[in-house]
Amino acid sequence: MSSPNNSSPWKLEWSDDLSVSIPEIDAEHQHFIQLVNALNEAIVARMEVRAIQQRMQAILEDATAHFAHEETLFKEWNYPDAEQHAQRHAEVLQALHEIMHGFDKNGLDYEWIEAGLQVKQALIEHMLAEDMKYRDYCRTLGK
Repeated sequence: MSSPNNSSPWKLEWSDDLSVSIPEIDAEHQHFIQLVNALNEAIVARMEVRAIQQRMQAILEDATAHFAHEETLFKEWNYPDAEQHAQRHAEVLQALHEIMHGFDKNGLDYEWIEAGLQVKQALIEHMLAEDMKYRDYCRTLGK
């Protein structure tokens, strides 16, 4: 899913629809989008396998750090759905690891393109479905 004014299936654009209205988290989400765009650009440009793997590794590392940060904030906020949200984080990380493993063993262009789109889809689905829940919770707290 791309932003409404972006017709490219590869590129994500930041929009207010993705904002959780928490500047530090929005900044992390924007950085994550940049990493996903860099991965997909590498796939489309048919860069070397190592370059694609490095970009995927950067996404994994960034997601791990971001999810840990969110979970720390959940404790501070006494977010009632923290446990379920952390489970979704674990599921996203598992999916990203599986995609990374696919980059290690698959060499067909269409498989890489599909994997890049899966990374993008996992990010957007998580942000739109899960992160909006804590955004709404924080708004009730006046944050």
